[in-house]
Amino acid sequence: MESKDEFFYDLFPSPLGPLWLVSNREGLCFIFRKATEPGFLTEIRSQAGLIPRKDSTRFDRWRPLLTIYFSGQKVLFEEPISWTVGTPFQKRIWKKMLEIPYGEVRSYRWLADQLAMGPAARAVGNACGKNPLPIVVPCHRVVHHDGSLGGYTGGVEIKKKLLAIEGFPVESIGAPLK
Repeated sequence: MESKDEFFYDLFPSPLGPLWLVSNREGLCFIFRKATEPGFLTEIRSQAGLIPRKDSTRFDRWRPLLTIYFSGQKVLFEEPISWTVGTPFQKRIWKKMLEIPYGEVRSYRWLADQLAMGPAARAVGNACGKNPLPIVVPCHRVVHHDGSLGGYTGGVEIKKKLLAIEGFPVESIGAPLK
């Protein structure tokens, strides 16, 4: 019998390296980029207190979507997400990021303005850094207002690669946003 608090994981080999997918019965919860399974399991335990069970069948609908994404084709990630971590403030930001179109960028300030948060661009950046579902929740599409990349939990080079996969003109990085 399956518990509602039970979590599952499997590996998705990507051009960025191994991606470890974690779900519960409600939907995808986490994506981790770790080189090894032991490294991933240590990370998920420390970040979320979870000990998931390996089950590749849980991700049969996510694999084709990620494959399409990494082939450079536009994809809508419409499969269920389960928000198992994060404050209400962070979840508001993550949900708003889902509205940033494929291949486009928005600024931290834009996100703060859209959510009527006033001058909270730094807080938006901190929430981006805590995003449990990179790629699916496109924090890589969030940049500084001056067009510079800003940070990325997976590293700025990964952020550039994700933007390039989406066809964003990486050479325009650093140009102020309109």
